[in-house]
Amino acid sequence: MTRIVPAFVLAASLALSAAQISFAQTAPAEIVKERQHAMEQNWTEYYRDIAQTLRSGSPDLTLVATKAAGAVDHLKKLAQLFPPGTGRDVVPTTRAKPEVWTQRADFEAAMTALADATKTLGDDAKKGDLEKVKADWTNTAKACGACHGGPKRAGGKFRFEEQ
Repeated sequence: MTRIVPAFVLAASLALSAAQISFAQTAPAEIVKERQHAMEQNWTEYYRDIAQTLRSGSPDLTLVATKAAGAVDHLKKLAQLFPPGTGRDVVPTTRAKPEVWTQRADFEAAMTALADATKTLGDDAKKGDLEKVKADWTNTAKACGACHGGPKRAGGKFRFEEQ
């Protein structure tokens, strides 16, 4: 009986270790999937509507202010979806470049710059200053492009080209 207990403990700890390894292998892929979905939402839920109204003959600055505020909140959540261990070396489907982690300060500064530009856009929209809003939109687009250079097919400092 005394030999059975240590054998059981050893087997149980090996099983738990195997489960942890299995979980660790699936978690990064799920984080990448969530990150990709969140990046898509930046455009579909926030920036697309801002772009459309600003291109229209009569921009809705209330919509711009609302969407910009939502985008700023969303960006704060998005920034947390780039933990170490979720790069292409672990999850081949990610388009995030290694520079996200090797140049982390630059990446975080770029995320902050996008959030700041978006906040300014929303603040000026609340004030009703259309000319400032148009200039702010240009700055927001530049901040967005600082990471990935434009549309999906484009690469950039922190994003591989779409293949």
